[in-house]
Amino acid sequence: MKSALHTLLALCAVSALAVTSEAQAAERVYGVELSPGGRHYAILRDAGDQRAFAIYSADDAAAAPKGVGLGTIEIEDFEWGGDDYLLLRVAGEKGGLDTTAGLKTIKFSRWMSIARETGKSQTLFGNERGSAFYYFIGAAGELLHALPLDNENALFARTSIEVKPGGPSRLKEGDDVQIYSLQRANMKTGKAVIVREGAPETIDWVVDAAGAVIARIDQSAQSKKIEIMATDASGRNAKAAGEISGDAVEQERPAFFGAVKDARALQILKQQVGGFGGLAMYSYSLDAPGFGPAIDAPAPFQRAVYDPRFGRARIAYYASAGGERAYHFEADDQK
Repeated sequence: MKSALHTLLALCAVSALAVTSEAQAAERVYGVELSPGGRHYAILRDAGDQRAFAIYSADDAAAAPKGVGLGTIEIEDFEWGGDDYLLLRVAGEKGGLDTTAGLKTIKFSRWMSIARETGKSQTLFGNERGSAFYYFIGAAGELLHALPLDNENALFARTSIEVKPGGPSRLKEGDDVQIYSLQRANMKTGKAVIVREGAPETIDWVVDAAGAVIARIDQSAQSKKIEIMATDASGRNAKAAGEISGDAVEQERPAFFGAVKDARALQILKQQVGGFGGLAMYSYSLDAPGFGPAIDAPAPFQRAVYDPRFGRARIAYYASAGGERAYHFEADDQK
């Protein structure tokens, strides 16, 4: 499928991040994240007219926090990648892009890494090379697994460009196809490699707690069916393991997660059986394809939150008379 937007211009680098010796005075806190090893925690907050991270040692309460100034960039999300890097999804606009529809201003999002020790920032990914030009890919992609045991790499699901052979002529490189691939990005260098190529219909990937691929999710643009493709032990070969309906409004589309205990099962957040009453979380076996019973929750779910440190959802939210309430799937989190 040809992209409607392409350009020979490279995406402008996001403004360099300033590093300060200590955290500045906070005005508002936006989020707190504990590193996978439990040694550090980062607080995203206002610091004067900009946002900044204050990174604290969990082992030494007396140690001064390290401050990393972020300027005024829009931050959509952040997460630890191992114990040594923070991953940020930032948003912005790029003007003057030469597209098939003329010059356009395009909204984009990108993943960046910040080194905990030095505060150095690195943009992950970039524009994709096709057969004749570069594609401007506006979506950052999804952080699929933070790989807590690997302090330099993280796993992402992201659109990439695959060049199909164009025939015997060496002058014709081939046709370009957008695929949703699995990519491993080095948080230190920003370089990424494709570790699993999707099919043209791939819309999602599922990994287990260690970050190994267990399923690929496919759906063609014309189909209302979503196909679950189970992978073998190598993670490279996939076979059909069932299908479910994808005929739903956007907020009720099925979402796929790794399972808590069974490495060969999925969690699927989807419409309750019968199609009425909101969303429920079901288990789905890959080896003996089929749904297990829904999790017994106080009320239908509205959404679930994915945890890239474990490759699964650990919490979901439902409506109550007092407002939105959280439901924890794992016993340790319920204590």
